[in-house]
Amino acid sequence: MIEFLKTFSAQIIAICALALTIIQAYIQRRHNVLSVRPHLSDFVNSDRNDSSARLKAIISNNGIGPAFIESFQAYLDGKECDPEQAVQSMLQNASVPKQFSSLGKGYAMKPGEEKTVISVIFPCKTDEDVKEMEKRLNRLDLKIEYKCSYGKKFTFDTRTNS
Repeated sequence: MIEFLKTFSAQIIAICALALTIIQAYIQRRHNVLSVRPHLSDFVNSDRNDSSARLKAIISNNGIGPAFIESFQAYLDGKECDPEQAVQSMLQNASVPKQFSSLGKGYAMKPGEEKTVISVIFPCKTDEDVKEMEKRLNRLDLKIEYKCSYGKKFTFDTRTNS
């Protein structure tokens, strides 16, 4: 056995070095992928004064890498629909100032970036008016498929993230 180790010691050391290099490369790759992972999340922001209120549904990338948007789908009461028509239907065609934005395929959402998806300003006298508008907004769900710089795919879906 000792004779074998003497004869092949250089080859054994080379094989060990190669194995450790492969393991280190694998660990480094996993670290690199995690270090650029995006993470989309949503939240609702509201503010109110004496006669009106504003509700905003916001999508943010609070990950540490850019989110490359693959698809953006809207669902009203669980059924896929055109996002702008969904907003009109959800607000029951109320004549209130509203803004709707969608994220197009290929859009790169940088880390820390926020996008207002829906903003609605409406007459408001009580907190109940705000709750009623929140209930209307909750009828709308979004599904966003995106990927990281390494091409790994992720899905943000308000139907399952609630």
